[in-house]
Amino acid sequence: MADSENSRTLPANTRVNILSCTTDFLAGLRDRAVDAADTDPALAKWLEWHEAHREFGLRCRLQQHLETQLVHTVGFPSIHIDVPGHSDTGFVRDEADIEFLLKGDNLAEARDEAKKALAAQIGLWNTADKFVGYTKAKEAERVACDRDFALAEELSDMPARSIAGVIAKLNVVMSLGIPSPDSDELPWPQLCSVMSDLLDLHRKQSDLPAVDKAVAPIPEVAALRTRQR
Repeated sequence: MADSENSRTLPANTRVNILSCTTDFLAGLRDRAVDAADTDPALAKWLEWHEAHREFGLRCRLQQHLETQLVHTVGFPSIHIDVPGHSDTGFVRDEADIEFLLKGDNLAEARDEAKKALAAQIGLWNTADKFVGYTKAKEAERVACDRDFALAEELSDMPARSIAGVIAKLNVVMSLGIPSPDSDELPWPQLCSVMSDLLDLHRKQSDLPAVDKAVAPIPEVAALRTRQR
């Protein structure tokens, strides 16, 4: 039974290749058939989503880079304070944290000093932020993320009119949902196997040459097919 179950899923290196080849295949349809998007609106929507997804990735990396630059330059917009009765320092990000950790009339002076220190650190962060542009980049990332998922939802609600359209819809699900391309968690290996079947069906039902990188049989998949016979 174990061998039978294992034969239904693809090896990890094949699954990584499947996701990459599927993206190349769908992007290449625009060049191979100019009317592909007109034939199946799902393909046109996928191309729109693909650009938005790429934009989101770029915005995300820029935001992370600027945040790292800010932290290395001025530190986080927070401070650590000594808390009576605790060996470890307390981490505070706002005045509410200070009020919670430094309670009592006897700690009034400590609270005031902590609030001044926090305000100074936040002011330093804000000044550096205006120069670096982190907050603007973070907002741009949020907008790009919203567009990414909005287009994905539109495509999900759109009926596919071709195998390529089904591939496009599955590609979005896998791109957004899979924990990692080599994930062994259910249902990702099985979905990758389904994707391989769809690519194979499209190649057989189209006039595209088998030597095309995106739709040519993948060696690991061919080996899997042999084992399943």
